[in-house]
Amino acid sequence: MANDTENPATADPENADGVRGDTAREAIAALARAYGDAAAAADLDGFLALYDDDVVVHDLFSPAPIVGSAAWRLQVTDWFGDLGEDDRNVAEIDPLTVHVAGDLATAFGRVRYAVVEPDGSERYGMWNRLTWLIRRGDDGAWRVLHEHTSVALDPKTSAPQFG
Repeated sequence: MANDTENPATADPENADGVRGDTAREAIAALARAYGDAAAAADLDGFLALYDDDVVVHDLFSPAPIVGSAAWRLQVTDWFGDLGEDDRNVAEIDPLTVHVAGDLATAFGRVRYAVVEPDGSERYGMWNRLTWLIRRGDDGAWRVLHEHTSVALDPKTSAPQFG
């Protein structure tokens, strides 16, 4: 399903009949950059435009799946609402590996989340594992249909390893 907000992860219109892997990978790389940019700007609508209306998110900070764009909006609103007025939000995906098959793609990598205060100190920072299932909509835009974030656990203590 399509969102009304502009999504930079739109496939090459000259190749609308069948997106080539390279074009799709470029569009998904643009989606990943837009993810970081929208998070940095705390741009709620821009961030949510990257997600399919039928999104299912298994978020590190939610014990249950977050189902649908309305529920995801509430979670992201809370995240962005935790930022101080002059804080800088960081959500950088690196590296990102993408595999494309028709109108579906998977992408996975590591994402660094942090809140940087005006003095440059980090209020918190962590690395997560990120997996996306991405679907190309009828409008040609790629949107996240499923997101899963996690952290590794220490095998001896089961303590989360955020680094």
